[in-house]
Amino acid sequence: MEFRSVCILTDNAPRLAAFYETVLEEAPLVEGSHYSFAKAQLSVYDPGGVTVAADKNMQLIYTVPNLMATYERLLKQLPGLRVVSPPQRRPWGAFSFWFLDPDGNTVSILEQPSGTSAV
Repeated sequence: MEFRSVCILTDNAPRLAAFYETVLEEAPLVEGSHYSFAKAQLSVYDPGGVTVAADKNMQLIYTVPNLMATYERLLKQLPGLRVVSPPQRRPWGAFSFWFLDPDGNTVSILEQPSGTSAV
């Protein structure tokens, strides 16, 4: 079995896709109300009738080579970004920050030093 991608079901795909286009610095492939970000292995889809759940039980995690540069870029490009945990070294050693997307899903950006594999 091989992991393929994550699809976030939403009641506002254009809004969520625009948010992730800024975060990921990748334009999505748009097919109706389905937006796919191939490089990020993420899609956003409004199949109709979706109720966005208040309780979230997962976190999307992406790695970058320079955490602080990404953090500063997102704060500048996404005014009102809901940061839930600013950049810090985690007890397990990761250097990361966490924020919420417009639907309340948690996204973690993790600094990945060159020459190491993702956790």
